[in-house]
Amino acid sequence: MNIIELREKQIYDVAKSLLNDYGHLLSREDVEKINLVSDSNDDIKEREKLLAPIVEKIWDEELKSGNYIVVSWNKRVNAPSRNNVTFATLSTRDDVISFCDSDVGIEYEISYDALFGALPKDGATIIEDISRKGPYTIGELGDKVINSYNGATRLITPKQLLDTSQNTYMSKHNELILNSKMIKEIGPYKKGKEL
Repeated sequence: MNIIELREKQIYDVAKSLLNDYGHLLSREDVEKINLVSDSNDDIKEREKLLAPIVEKIWDEELKSGNYIVVSWNKRVNAPSRNNVTFATLSTRDDVISFCDSDVGIEYEISYDALFGALPKDGATIIEDISRKGPYTIGELGDKVINSYNGATRLITPKQLLDTSQNTYMSKHNELILNSKMIKEIGPYKKGKEL
């Protein structure tokens, strides 16, 4: 599936999740916008703009619930650089998913505004020169772009992110690609117990 087909599928999938998983949180206006986007052949970017505030509202509600935990895992002995972009996982507090079998990391408080993109599998994300800006670009930082070659997106709900039914990877990822300047460190985290 090429990136344009993937973006179309993501719009369809997020609309479906919004209506089926979060209907109780939606206003009549939200439902009308979702239905309009679902039936539209307008430009992908225009449809994404219409859906983004609704997806943001859902993330705000879900993150407020206290049911989720965001951890950036230390995959090696030394922690990765988290200066500009922080890679993390979203999990429910009763089923914490680590990255690459890591058991130590940093817990963060996030908001939807901090999200460059998310994907149930590895985002295959690379920070590259601005000249590489294109359909895989999910964010910009100065003269750099953040490209997700597996198609991470901001148009995803927490329930979609945690859904493993479409993930053909052998491991779970629930990956978040976050703007480091817009997240708040809570503290060290060890799988199984807080440090």
